[in-house]
Amino acid sequence: MYFFPSSYLVFLKKNSGLEIVYIITKVDVTMILKIKNKNMFIIGVFLFLIGLIGLCLWFYFLYFLRQPVREIPDDPNVFVSPANWKIIAIMEDPQENEILYKKNKKVMDNYMDWLWDWVTMVSIMMTPLNVHYQKAPNTATLISQEYYPGKKHNAMRWKKTMKATFQNEYNNMLFEQENWVRFRVIQIAGKLARRIVPFLKENDTVEQWDIIWLIKFWSQVTIVFDKNVDVIANVWDIVIDGETVLGKLRMSN
Repeated sequence: MYFFPSSYLVFLKKNSGLEIVYIITKVDVTMILKIKNKNMFIIGVFLFLIGLIGLCLWFYFLYFLRQPVREIPDDPNVFVSPANWKIIAIMEDPQENEILYKKNKKVMDNYMDWLWDWVTMVSIMMTPLNVHYQKAPNTATLISQEYYPGKKHNAMRWKKTMKATFQNEYNNMLFEQENWVRFRVIQIAGKLARRIVPFLKENDTVEQWDIIWLIKFWSQVTIVFDKNVDVIANVWDIVIDGETVLGKLRMSN
C-alpha cells in the first residue's frame, strides 16, 4: 500500500508480468490520523477511569477504613471521645433550651431516657477524611440499642436548630458501668452517610477504646453523660477517637 502526494489510496498488483494499479478511492491522510487519535483518546479515557476507580478503592479501604494506633489514657475515671474531629455543641441539660426542646421533644427525650437526672450532651462532627470507626468512651455494658429512621440533613452544617443532630437517622446506644454510671453514644447519619454498621449486641461488655460501630461518610456522633460525669472539653475542640478526654467521673462516686 502506498500513499501518493495526490492523497490517493492505491493498491499495486502484479498479474502475468503486468503491473495493474487499482485506484480505490481518494482518502485524505488526515482522516486516517483523526481516526487513530480518536481511538487513542478512548483508550486514554478508559485508563483514566480505571485509575480513578483504583484510587477510590485505595481511599476507601486504606484511608477511610483506617484504624490508627491511639494513646489510650491509663485512667478508668476518664471518658474518651468516641469519634474523631470537631466538637460543635455542648449542652448542659438540653431540656432547658426551650426552642430546641419544643422542636425536637420526642428525640431529645429519647436521648436522655434512662439517665440519672441532669445530663450533658456533647456533639462531634466528622468529615470523610476522619476516622469513622467509633470507640467506647469507657468500660461498660451495652444494655439497649435502638435504631430510628430520620431525615438526611447535612451533618456538617451546624445551626441553632441543630437539624442534623435531632432530625436525622440515628442509632442510640445506652451503656452502663459496674458503678451504675450510664451514658449514651448516638450515631447520627449525615446527608451522604448511607450505612450504619454496628459491632455490638445487647449485653455485650466493651473496654475503653473498643470499636462499637462504623458509620460511612459525613456524620455526627453525640455522647450523653449523666450527672456523675464532669465534662472538661470545650466547643470547637479537635478531638481524637479513643484518646481525647471529654469528661471525668466525679470523685464522690
